[in-house]
Amino acid sequence: MSDIAYQNKDITLKYFADTLIDKSLAVYGLPHIRIKDCRPTNLPAIEANELRLDNLFILEDGSLALIDYESTFTIKDVVKYVNYIARILKRFIRQERIRNTDEHRAKLPILHLIIIFSADIGEVDPDIMDVGCMQLKIEPAYLLGIETEEVFRKIQDKIKNKEALGDDELLELIILPLTVKGREEKQALAEKTVELAGGIQNEEQRIQALSGILTFADKIIDKEYAKRIKEAIGMNKVAQLFYDEGIEMGLEKGMAQGKADLIRCIRKKIEKGYAAIEIAEVLEIDVLHVKQIADLMQNYPEDTDVEIAARLLRGEKQEQAVR
Repeated sequence: MSDIAYQNKDITLKYFADTLIDKSLAVYGLPHIRIKDCRPTNLPAIEANELRLDNLFILEDGSLALIDYESTFTIKDVVKYVNYIARILKRFIRQERIRNTDEHRAKLPILHLIIIFSADIGEVDPDIMDVGCMQLKIEPAYLLGIETEEVFRKIQDKIKNKEALGDDELLELIILPLTVKGREEKQALAEKTVELAGGIQNEEQRIQALSGILTFADKIIDKEYAKRIKEAIGMNKVAQLFYDEGIEMGLEKGMAQGKADLIRCIRKKIEKGYAAIEIAEVLEIDVLHVKQIADLMQNYPEDTDVEIAARLLRGEKQEQAVR
């Protein structure tokens, strides 16, 4: 798979996924879940209505987690998760076969399926499927019991006082629109939440909050209002966070931002000690492409990820011109 597939993912989703790193989900009622790292699944043939948080989260104990949210829940959703998990396991086995020629030694990972249910859904039996030969169990998080107005006022006071939000408060703010019932009510609360988040003094935290709200409220807010949220982030950040709208911002800039996101991911893996071949396997891109990016990082240590991406694109254009 080329890095084009990676670029087609919504950058807001990946930005929000990075926000979850080193955080506990205790505020969602899952204190035993603490996220250590995340990586894109980049699975082929993913349907548009499948998981919104298209990432695998690595937990502190080394196990993996899929995290999604639902405002409705039917048998179709159960089958959706079965198909998704099957593709993840298939890819895992393929990667293990590359690392270890003895496929009998490959062990399947421990995989958690975490579903955050909006206030529209009450308690769900965690054993969501049993067809005899196969069972599927979820770890549910319920938003129905959250005191929406109390949480809103608490966060509002901190923002008015120009105080930074704690991790739990940031995660509470992000899912706040899902803590009320009904689509119109969610839309109204999403608008209030966006306005509130726009007042966060710390730019990084403000973008994290707005990206998270966009991710969780994607089925609630209309496209026009979503555009206004992007404007709230600031035009200097829109190109960075919304490269998949390259037609609006300029195709070349969109391509550069898409590559910058890939470069950022590669940079993190290099800093953690991953070898080029390991990074290539995880991201399913050519190892030579990884080495090329790593060389640019080494040769231009002061460059940002966007600047490295621009150098990469210029090099590709020059090669095409020679051809």
